Amino acid sequence: MSDNYLFYPVVIIGAGPSGAACGLRLLRAGIDCCIIEKSTFPRVKLCAGVVTAKSRRVLSSLLDSDAYGRLTAASLVSREAHLRLWQRDRSFVDCDFSLADHCPPTFPEGTDCRIHLFDRPRFDAFLADEFRSLGGELMEGDGCERIDFDNKTVVTKSGRKVGYNVLVAADGAVSHVEHLLNRHDKSFRRKRINSEAYEINVDRKDADIDGVNIYFGFVPDTYAWAFAKDSVECLGLCKLQGKHFDGKAAMHDFCSTIGLQHESSYPLHAAMIPIGNPLNRPVWHQHVYFIGDAAGLNEPLTGEGIYYALESGVSAAVAIAEGKPENYLKVYKRLCRLIKKGNHYQQLIARKTLYSIFHYLAERHNRFVGYFYQTQIERDSLQSFASIVWSYLKAKRLWGRQG
Repeated sequence: MSDNYLFYPVVIIGAGPSGAACGLRLLRAGIDCCIIEKSTFPRVKLCAGVVTAKSRRVLSSLLDSDAYGRLTAASLVSREAHLRLWQRDRSFVDCDFSLADHCPPTFPEGTDCRIHLFDRPRFDAFLADEFRSLGGELMEGDGCERIDFDNKTVVTKSGRKVGYNVLVAADGAVSHVEHLLNRHDKSFRRKRINSEAYEINVDRKDADIDGVNIYFGFVPDTYAWAFAKDSVECLGLCKLQGKHFDGKAAMHDFCSTIGLQHESSYPLHAAMIPIGNPLNRPVWHQHVYFIGDAAGLNEPLTGEGIYYALESGVSAAVAIAEGKPENYLKVYKRLCRLIKKGNHYQQLIARKTLYSIFHYLAERHNRFVGYFYQTQIERDSLQSFASIVWSYLKAKRLWGRQG
């Protein structure tokens, strides 16, 4: 065998949260694996950095208590109490999660309902380092060049050949593995990349906005955001496919409206995102798995991808360890149902009449907006809207006051 040839039972392409979570779970199951990552850490990553309660639950089960504590210490930058919704420069919803009556009374006493914001480059780097510290092989700075799917061999950009029994594609929205597999098997249908995110991170002295803020009126069918992350303010917006407008001009309009100083001194970054378009076939011939953004797992209402990355990565690892791809497909279908639910709620923004109704009701029922956020976005609930309203009305009686 050539010195240039390596073999691992599982090879993972991409060391983001999905790939790292998959690798960590495989190591815990006693399965040797390697991750091939084209970048080096820490790397630039466009992300507002919200790590929801459901994501933190997956992380706490994936890592031991010491590692979870170190992850938090390394990358948690703020816990924000305020969630505000704006119509351009006018706030119409203000939820304060530091107050007991803005956290659902059905939650266990002492639940931290604040919004947890993480530094994504440090978050990703920690998970990759943890994988390596537990004995995993991380081939950093050497991406996947081509794949022989018949002989189960990856060839890296440096020319190394890595054999596998199972390949996991965790290489992001614009997945190279997906591209190569589509060329190899024309029946394999690629997902549709249907949106583009713009983002800048600015000094708080140039945009002193606290809390988590969502702004309507700047982008057709979606919104802009400003998230306070300690000394940094993350500003961004999402442009959906087919909406013919100038994203850079919209970003300038947004930054000017919220009063950002020295806008031209901050570089604008952009990235493609698959929103609401998961792959129809996330497992190919029982030995190629797609997870995270590579599988198109991204929440349409909020753009959240971290939970889907972690959950799909862990679930794929468990299925691989058990030799049961069908178990991953069960979890994948549930994640797709969550995405479908998010698609329905996204229509509240996309359709003018529905948005007008939403704006009218949200302004008068701030507490319901907070309840919806805490029960549906922070947690992976599949409740229908009617059942959410019903559970809120029951919660109101526990609050003991008018909402």
